Amino acid sequence: MSRLIHTWLALPATVFIIIVALSGCILSLETLNEAASSPKLNAGQTSLATLASKVKQGYPNAEQLTQTQNGLFLVSYSNDQGFNEDQIDPVTGLRVQAHQRSDLYNWMKNFHRSLRLGDVGRMFVAVVAFALLALSISGLFLMIRRLGGIRYFFKLAKGDTSQKLHIELSRFALLGSLALTVTGLFLSATTFSLIPEASTPDLAYPELSSSEETLSEPVILVAQQTQTLPIDLLPALQDVDANELVSLEFPYADDPSSVYTLETRSGLGYIDPTTGLWLDYQAHSNFYQISQFIRALHTGEGMGLWTLFLSLTSLTLPIIGITGILIWDRKRINSNAFGEKNSLNAQQRYSKGHTQTYASAQEANIIILAGSEGLSTWRFAQEFSQALMSAGNKVHLNKMNQVENYYEKATHVFLMSSTYGEGQAPSSASLFLDKAKLLSLPKDCQVSVLGFGDRQFTQFVGFAKQIEALVTKKGFKQMLPFTAIDQFCQASLETWIEKVSTCLNQSLCLQLDHKKVSPFQMQLFEQRHYGDEVNAPVRVLRFKAINNPAAVLNPTTDEVAMLASETLTSETSWPEFEVGDLVGITPPGSNFARYYSLASSDQDGMLEICVRKQVDGECSGFLHSLKEGNAIHAFIQKKASFRPARDASSVIMIGAGTGMAPLHGFIKQNEKQVPYYLYWGGRLKHSDFIYEDSLSQALATSRLKQLRLAFSRSSKPQYVQNLLTDDAKDISKRILDGAQIMVCGSRVMANDVRASLDHILKQEQLSVSELERAGRYVQDVY
Repeated sequence: MSRLIHTWLALPATVFIIIVALSGCILSLETLNEAASSPKLNAGQTSLATLASKVKQGYPNAEQLTQTQNGLFLVSYSNDQGFNEDQIDPVTGLRVQAHQRSDLYNWMKNFHRSLRLGDVGRMFVAVVAFALLALSISGLFLMIRRLGGIRYFFKLAKGDTSQKLHIELSRFALLGSLALTVTGLFLSATTFSLIPEASTPDLAYPELSSSEETLSEPVILVAQQTQTLPIDLLPALQDVDANELVSLEFPYADDPSSVYTLETRSGLGYIDPTTGLWLDYQAHSNFYQISQFIRALHTGEGMGLWTLFLSLTSLTLPIIGITGILIWDRKRINSNAFGEKNSLNAQQRYSKGHTQTYASAQEANIIILAGSEGLSTWRFAQEFSQALMSAGNKVHLNKMNQVENYYEKATHVFLMSSTYGEGQAPSSASLFLDKAKLLSLPKDCQVSVLGFGDRQFTQFVGFAKQIEALVTKKGFKQMLPFTAIDQFCQASLETWIEKVSTCLNQSLCLQLDHKKVSPFQMQLFEQRHYGDEVNAPVRVLRFKAINNPAAVLNPTTDEVAMLASETLTSETSWPEFEVGDLVGITPPGSNFARYYSLASSDQDGMLEICVRKQVDGECSGFLHSLKEGNAIHAFIQKKASFRPARDASSVIMIGAGTGMAPLHGFIKQNEKQVPYYLYWGGRLKHSDFIYEDSLSQALATSRLKQLRLAFSRSSKPQYVQNLLTDDAKDISKRILDGAQIMVCGSRVMANDVRASLDHILKQEQLSVSELERAGRYVQDVY
């Protein structure tokens, strides 16, 4: 519920919140400037009688002396030019400068209160304030949940840049936004008389006469004298500290019945100019004092550091709004990959025009239960279920919270879930673990658990692991081992789907994220061979773009190839790609693309990959069999998360085998000669040291600072993690100086490297996880 409130309030309200926040920020900056420029009086330094006397000497025609909330002392007077107002020094009573609010301030104040639309605008601003209040409260609950509980409220946020900014700035601005919205709603309520407006005491103006009766304290009535006292001798003014002044109205010179009207922070009253004593006085009510405090909380006037905090809060709100929209848009795009439009297309494609319906829980042979916080996991579950139905299965799809105690005809159960925050269940699976304790399945039913998450988080696929533990504890048969999918990686998903197809002996056709597929044709023009001597053949393959759709080596009937054939024309252009992106290639006879890291960019005029031939590897075998001149279909998948950081003091690159490919590409592009340190591991130097000549040249031109090699089948076998241990001190120093670490290669190698680096960093009270959260440790593993 909190997420729904937060999302659907934020989308329409963000623009208006930004407008109101920025206008409030401008007003608070003016308040800060006024507070900083006003001369300060210490408590007890000057009495109001002394200050008023000095003012009257400098301004004989002074009508009123006031002090603003920010401490500016102003004197209002009239002369031949009309009515004027000056700022004065409260110590000397002398003029500092003329005082007048700028036109920008006056315009912005009106705009902030009502968008310059009168009462309608005031009502609209009140609605915006209420929306921000609801967003602040719902955001607080979401933040606590995402961070893993209230005790982790001050824990550093994780995720991409937008997520980190959104959470960290929201945490900073929470108190300020709550204060601004609650006080703003209070002020709006007083404007529309929903709450009575607090006012100063309503005192009758006194009439001076010799017969007035004596009043009880603090009100003192004194008979009128024919001679007025000098201001500095007025007892009532002598008893008031100048800092307590709100306003002092001077008597009219030509009116003997005129008196002093004095408002202080405590109350309002009248003073007899002939005796200097109070004629009447009434203290401000508690409600008035509270109202003034609420107004000051909202404007920041007279509240020093609080004003600065409000200004910073107002500045952060636009950033919070923009990052929130970016997060929502990313989720929308991710969800659209498996969205309703795609689901409809899938139904039409699979059922040849007839909409397929889900079976009931007790009739289905395949049960799919999905846990999703947003929509991505749920959309994938829909797409997967449609593929299963197209293969002739009766499928029941439901949320994990709707798990039943028994599925009578189930032969396979798929449990797939994302993880929220630090290992928590998504909202649609929050009840699953408790309800599933009663779950029982037919004897031969097989279960598969699929987890979706982001490796930046410490509890990566944490909830899915809890599901796996429950499945193991209950002794259910498992068709496939637990599988974790990082950031909806297409390659990992397609591998999992292929394994499911094999186990079910059914061809499952899912076109994942086909909106992002931009197929093109390329032709092999050069290849280099490595690793044949150690029975681990490696090929460096270089392709160039072609525009002849007829020259296709693998015209398979799968959907990717069909899509490519429909899309390619003589005007097909070479796609944009960068080193570290992935190229997807579908081998003949397969429904699934394989992905390879790019060692070149489109600016190089070629596409370069490095491929090791795997045992029974369908795609690697196909690519190794290519001859120069052969053409194939391919498409690009961006991987912007794997790039050298622009602000890194140096880059430590670690790879093994074909993991050298993108690292080599980054080194070639290092025109600024940032210190790059490469650690690479292979089998034998003379057989599979790929890119040897190019790396030697990079060392000579300072594009590579240092090259460290480890060969596992040499006379002194070494692995890349051994090199890290040997260079522990240098690596530790580079990391402390701001180095970034990039790892590319097999997952086994990456795990060993991570363990070695954690051991090295332990001496500095650091960890790889902390570097990951800071964006200083990135990896591309397979």
